[in-house]
Amino acid sequence: MLRTIWLKTLREYWIAVLCWGLGLGLLIYAMYATAQDALSAGVTQIYQSFSFYGDQVALNTIPGYVTFRVFGTTLPAFLAIWAILAGARLVRGDEERGTLDVLLSQPLARIRLLLEKLLALILAILVMMLIISLFILLGQLSAKQAADYPRALLTALNVGLFELIFASIALLISQFVRWRGAAAGWTAAILVIMFLFDSVGRVQHDFDWLRHLSIFYYYNVNKPLIPSVAANWGAVMLLVLLAVVLIVAGALLFARRDLGGVALQLALNGQRQPATVERARALARAAGDPFLRSLGLRTLRAQFTALFWWTVITLFFVEFLTALIPSLLDIFRKAVEGNAVMSQLFSGYNVATNQGFLGATVFAFVPVALTIFALTLAHSWSRDLDNQRLEIILSMPQSRLRLLAEHASAVILASLIPPLLIWLSLLLTASIINLRIDVGDTAAACFSMLPLEWLTAALVYLLATRLSSGLTTGLVSVFLALSFLMEFLQPMLKLPEWLINLSIFHLYGSPITEGMRWGPTLTVLGLTLVVGLAALLHFRQSSLVARA
Repeated sequence: MLRTIWLKTLREYWIAVLCWGLGLGLLIYAMYATAQDALSAGVTQIYQSFSFYGDQVALNTIPGYVTFRVFGTTLPAFLAIWAILAGARLVRGDEERGTLDVLLSQPLARIRLLLEKLLALILAILVMMLIISLFILLGQLSAKQAADYPRALLTALNVGLFELIFASIALLISQFVRWRGAAAGWTAAILVIMFLFDSVGRVQHDFDWLRHLSIFYYYNVNKPLIPSVAANWGAVMLLVLLAVVLIVAGALLFARRDLGGVALQLALNGQRQPATVERARALARAAGDPFLRSLGLRTLRAQFTALFWWTVITLFFVEFLTALIPSLLDIFRKAVEGNAVMSQLFSGYNVATNQGFLGATVFAFVPVALTIFALTLAHSWSRDLDNQRLEIILSMPQSRLRLLAEHASAVILASLIPPLLIWLSLLLTASIINLRIDVGDTAAACFSMLPLEWLTAALVYLLATRLSSGLTTGLVSVFLALSFLMEFLQPMLKLPEWLINLSIFHLYGSPITEGMRWGPTLTVLGLTLVVGLAALLHFRQSSLVARA
């Protein structure tokens, strides 16, 4: 698989394809398996108030329910995380590693190189969509619905087209910025803006025109799972055309710009500087850069863009749901009153209270988002091991323990910021809208997420001493996905206690209503300490040559 660029790139994607495909497939299957109970419990009366979230078409049917819960916003937006990261690193990743220079030293045109990488990305998305379509089929059978694989496949392909567009946006933006993290951050911001346009246009009819500016709108026009919704091929062709335009623009800019530079550099400078002059300027900037004096400072600077956008997007999600509490609380109270099945759908939270509503909406998903964020932070360590950058640093009189400790300290410091800002923003929003929430329990809910983040990072450090970056990230991602699914589906599947206790999100519990749970929190901290010490010892004694 190393004879062609597209096969080599496709091999790099196989772990992500399996992890994301199987994880999201299990979520889809679980939604189908529990759909009838949810509909019988009257969940539609709650979701009728969620017009901001998606189109409510045939919501009282299983296909309509699954489309609204999964395929309207949740799955495409969640999978866009991977698509954006993949698009941002399609060429910038090789540039940062220094391998693009080696590839282009061969008789290989830039356009061909990029097209082969894009082919691998498209094939990876297609394989992932095939996996998802099979789980849709299994879900239909579990819900005693008529098996309709063509509709399942069309639904998955619609999602795949959405992901390809955002990967292409990330590819295009990566031509204007020097780092893939910055490209991913700006593309994630566009994703949020697109959701806002679609959401505001759906709720406020005076601003309906905003929906036509959103990719979500043209994606949601087609709902293949629902037989009563006719196919809109015009919307499909528009999305295909948009993807082609983005890919062509990204390819042309990549073919014309300098490696390591940006697309506007030549236009802004007026003329191309000699390579020796550019290298001399880069070395001069590096010599006076305080962030290059330690690995910890370098890590903080490299992760700043990702930290900024993860924090902004998470805060938007938290504040958006918090602001809805006054208008939705009575609806939730009437829906769950005396309804045991409905209570199970919200993981046992008393959603008729402010704290319970926050627990069932905000703190059911934010811990997952922040553990994924911690995974991306620690991933830079395993990536540097793969790229052999640490070998260059270790050629100087540097201690291995100090290097790992500096990187871990930077990750710990960065992971502190989102929970702190979430807590402060919740208090501020509650004060503005005159919403009563418990300050102590809210602080417990925010800061109890830190041990989950640190354990995730520690697992990455430990596995990275022996395994490649892709395999390390894949295994930790599978662990997080299984932990989330076990906790999310526990009220309906009744898993054994010993099994559910293996989920870190179960150990997190519901501090928003119960306060700080010191026993489970200290348990996770203890595990983090053990795994972190094991990572230090393994890295100190391991051979980087043997790992490579």
